[in-house]
Amino acid sequence: MAPVKKRPASASGPPSKRSAAAASTESGGVGPLALPRWDGDVSEGLKVKDLETPCYLLYRSVLERNAARMLERAGTLGCQLRPHQKTHKTLEAGAIVTGGSKRCVAVSTLAEAEFFADGGFDDILYAVPISAEKLPRAAALVQRLEKFHIALDHPDTLSQVLSRGPCEGKVWSVFLMVDCGYGRDGVDPLGDVAMEMAKRLQRSDCAKLAGLYTHGGHSYDHEGLAEAVARVRQTAAEEAAAVVGLAARLRAAGVEVPIVGVGSTPTCSNPPLDGLEGVNEMHPGNYCYYDVMQEKIGSCTEDDIAVRVATRVIGHYVARGLLLVDMGWTACSKQGESCGFGRIEGHPELVVAGLKQEAGLLKASGDTPLDLSKYPLGTVLRLEPYHSCAHTKQHDRVHVLADDRETVEEAWRICRGW
Repeated sequence: MAPVKKRPASASGPPSKRSAAAASTESGGVGPLALPRWDGDVSEGLKVKDLETPCYLLYRSVLERNAARMLERAGTLGCQLRPHQKTHKTLEAGAIVTGGSKRCVAVSTLAEAEFFADGGFDDILYAVPISAEKLPRAAALVQRLEKFHIALDHPDTLSQVLSRGPCEGKVWSVFLMVDCGYGRDGVDPLGDVAMEMAKRLQRSDCAKLAGLYTHGGHSYDHEGLAEAVARVRQTAAEEAAAVVGLAARLRAAGVEVPIVGVGSTPTCSNPPLDGLEGVNEMHPGNYCYYDVMQEKIGSCTEDDIAVRVATRVIGHYVARGLLLVDMGWTACSKQGESCGFGRIEGHPELVVAGLKQEAGLLKASGDTPLDLSKYPLGTVLRLEPYHSCAHTKQHDRVHVLADDRETVEEAWRICRGW
């Protein structure tokens, strides 16, 4: 993990400008986005108030607690945890969520797969239905790693995969994606196509069936905290039943099915009360950071939300009772508009009224007018994200805070691109 590098003070002249050396670290190529300082300004240790905004903040201890809890839950349920890396997209958090092993992870882009492979990770699953033009990149990962897996759900894609092996001495390791009711991707677990595709893999000399993969994404659709948890647990049971049932059918037909995997953060945070019999792998992702959306469906509490977007007040509009901040949708996300795009930490009287590209407006959350004098220009506020996966995607680094939630200890590079 890369330490914070302090920007050297200049002897004279205008505020110092950012240099590549001062803004980078040896391991990840990024450092904290600290504000340039006037000559003579000195501070002991970098604090949140010293950062350029908008920026992304991480409460390290919360991440560590969330990761430990899910590792323990997977073990209790008899499952291998394959943490999805799409929420945090950092090598350092990847090491934490794998318990230090840096093995057995899922990713949502080939850029993430290459990023984590470069960082010493192995047993990586590209958990999106692959397409033909991506196969050469995937083949390079098969060649360099001990284990790299692809996923698919269409017979035509399977034909392209089976047309040639990835490299000499290795075969494609394929997860068959299964629709458990979400309706986004996956084969019908009760249909003939799943059986036919699995048998084709069984017969192939350049590919093998690694297992079944499903994602109960419709678990996010439940509303009303009191009812949501029970409904999520029911969705989790249906999610498991889809792949366990298909695995039983395939095995009865003589097809080996090594891995039977389930996973969304809601269903893994609130799994079926009677367990996950027949399932041996879980692949949630959002749980490492959680967010306001997860809180609303009972996956977590506010104390479990590990990240914030820091923003500064840059304008007062007394007649309209509005604050202008330097956080637009490019610093967070336009998801969750009906829920104020998240929550302003420690300020229940504030809500995000709207987001433009590079600026946002805050208003009173209730009928009491805001006293704008309580939020002087330059005041730093923190938004708890509605959907942390989307917030992460908007930043190139996350600033890691100590237990005091003010001191910046590190900056971790966030993987970008596809």
